[in-house]
Amino acid sequence: MSSAKCESFPLLAFFLSGWYDNKNEREEAADMEELLQAQLNAQRAGVSYAVVTIAEASGSVPRTSGKMLVYADGHSLGTIGGGPAERRAKADALAQLDAGQNAFLHYDFPTPGGASCAGRLSILIEVFQPKPLLVVFGGGHVGTSLLRLAAPTGFRTLLLDDRAGDQIPDAVSLASRFVRIQNVERDILNTPIPEHAFFVLCGHDHAVDGEALAAALQKSPKYIGMLASRRKIQSLFSQLRQRGFTDEQLSFIHTPIGLDLGGETPQELAVGILAQLLLVKNGKESRG
Repeated sequence: MSSAKCESFPLLAFFLSGWYDNKNEREEAADMEELLQAQLNAQRAGVSYAVVTIAEASGSVPRTSGKMLVYADGHSLGTIGGGPAERRAKADALAQLDAGQNAFLHYDFPTPGGASCAGRLSILIEVFQPKPLLVVFGGGHVGTSLLRLAAPTGFRTLLLDDRAGDQIPDAVSLASRFVRIQNVERDILNTPIPEHAFFVLCGHDHAVDGEALAAALQKSPKYIGMLASRRKIQSLFSQLRQRGFTDEQLSFIHTPIGLDLGGETPQELAVGILAQLLLVKNGKESRG
């Protein structure tokens, strides 16, 4: 009897071992799914982040595998084992985010037990910077032509218009995202738009262009350009000054918008606008 009981322990241990392995695999799969979803959310929101992955581990280390996301604001998701190793990796990930470069790093952790007990951890830091966001106000001919050019040149796009999507189907189909707005200034201010976005204002109703311009100026943009006549711009600037906007703020607005390529069609105007956007995006613009 006792012999049978003794023999049952290895069998029980075998099944328990398999159960724990499966449990760990399920937990790791769930963690991985959460991290992948978090990456997707960050990309959609235009948030910079780094992925830290354990590439190699030996000796006395908290974990031999693991992955975590480190965001530009300092918070993180996931783990590579906690403790000094994770704190060091997080600091290095933030440094690589600032530098905009990937890195492969090695950490050595001596222990009181001597070299035979020391730990060594190698991690890969992959930096992900979001594509810049181009906000197009107005899905007319110029806006649609610009949206068609934007994606192949590295922009995410947000289309804003007070018309329903079925009224501007071509523009909506080309945009990464479409938001219909009613109260122009309020709705633009309430739309989640990250700092350093690019704004191109080419609305179909000049009566609300000033509201769109005022909202764009309050979004900490990288670029604002407006399609309008000089007379219209002077009138809008006068209205904005009365509202308290400064000449320094207004000087940030590109008008006439785009590079003058000599063309007049919507497609030619869009090419000129895109050329100017790329100069600003790539740090090659020189104004004045």
